[in-house]
Amino acid sequence: MSRNLGTRSQPLQKRQRASRACDFCHARGLKCRRSMSERTSQLESLVSCLTCLDYGAQCTINRPIRRRGRKPALPRSDALIDGQEHTLHLRNRLGSEECSADTVSAAVDFRSLHVVRRLVRIYRDTMYQCYFPFLPEKDLLTRWNDTIPDAEGPSYMLLMALCAVSSQTASLNAVFDHTLLEGLPLPDSEQYFFEAISKIPVRIAQSQDLDYLRSFGLLAVYSLQRGNHSDLHRYLGLYHALVAQHGFHEESRWPEHLAISDVDDRRRLFWCVYRLEIHSACVLGHVVRMPEAQVSVLYPRITPAMESETQAWTAGWDYITDLFRFLEYAIFSLRGCKNRKAVLSVFCERPSPTTLLDSLARLKASKPRMLLDLDDPSGAYQSNRCKYMAVQITCTETLVNIMALLYCQAPAREIMDIAEAFLEEVDKASLIMFKVAGSQIVHQLLGVGHMLFNASRYENGRHWAEAKRLIAFLGDLVKGLEHDIPSAAEAGERLQRLAETS
Repeated sequence: MSRNLGTRSQPLQKRQRASRACDFCHARGLKCRRSMSERTSQLESLVSCLTCLDYGAQCTINRPIRRRGRKPALPRSDALIDGQEHTLHLRNRLGSEECSADTVSAAVDFRSLHVVRRLVRIYRDTMYQCYFPFLPEKDLLTRWNDTIPDAEGPSYMLLMALCAVSSQTASLNAVFDHTLLEGLPLPDSEQYFFEAISKIPVRIAQSQDLDYLRSFGLLAVYSLQRGNHSDLHRYLGLYHALVAQHGFHEESRWPEHLAISDVDDRRRLFWCVYRLEIHSACVLGHVVRMPEAQVSVLYPRITPAMESETQAWTAGWDYITDLFRFLEYAIFSLRGCKNRKAVLSVFCERPSPTTLLDSLARLKASKPRMLLDLDDPSGAYQSNRCKYMAVQITCTETLVNIMALLYCQAPAREIMDIAEAFLEEVDKASLIMFKVAGSQIVHQLLGVGHMLFNASRYENGRHWAEAKRLIAFLGDLVKGLEHDIPSAAEAGERLQRLAETS
């Protein structure tokens, strides 16, 4: 969720942990942050903490106060006890009736192997299988299983960035496998984020180590999750600087004699960040830094040795990437250039409406047959990642379709029909699909709402009542996610304001 700068117009003050965490922070093991002026006992129950403001949550302190025994000084220990044994150990040492999530989380070493392995598993369960497979799966499962890498190397920075994304995901309970959330509270995601960015070198040596690219990609993902658009641009910018420096956008400039698996890993990494770039360009309106017309990178291969489910997932991932490439042209066509010199326009002609729609129709007609079975309840593809892939395809197809129709100034009735069919499908999706998708699906739903609003102006506003009904439905749908996705509260309010516009 974009941070609400309007609520922080006062001069910046030093933030400290509150003497008593609010209910929201306590339940999730987050830092309850208050400014110095808010830390009196009278105000702590009246003023929202900064963490609740960031998450758009209601800040309350309703749980009863329990007596605590005297807290003896804790000797520093280099080895922390894992799991429930460590929780019992802390409770005994603190001599308290209740060991808060804040206390336990603060005592956990955020770089311990136990914690890191758990966060890697969370990443594999969610982000890796759904949006951002930045690393090969075998590498993901084995690289950090036995040891934490040297803190000055790119592998360490990558691990900290990955843990930041996973910790943020876990704080929202946005995982398919809920056993991963059991046990001690996980360290705060910001701790991993600041550790990762502290390791970014001033100058990156002439090295084609992919871990730098992966790190910047994950830091951009984390910034998007947190609604920090300034950091999003910073780390996408660092990524693109390395791409330009090493010619990563052209396979012919890659090192010779790479193994087939290494080539496919590079390809997937490249298209991962491309999709993130197009998504943010569509949502935030910024330029596309790496247009697909300047790219010479193929997709990862689908091989007969793959399991049928892996083949279907890979085919779906490639098809969505095609949709994002098409989305880039739709963005370019809708925006256009208002002041381009006529002599240069021949090099930048926008596709005609017929060309755009024909290309989209051919793309959808060429969809692999196996993808038609992804959303079949009785089909062969019942894993979480395949079910999620079906939701992704529906959302992205609708977004591209409506943008193409807007460019072509198609009848408003046609756009309304597509939007209504889309909402009927989305309304069937389970809550966990929305939680794993997070801010990305919220952005897409918000984009559909804005496009419906634009379409309602066609034909002298004859279809405004229908558009208003659909936008209001979208607003209610998004608003209902505000306790699970931080950015949903603001997006839901924006949709509701659109629906109320006369």
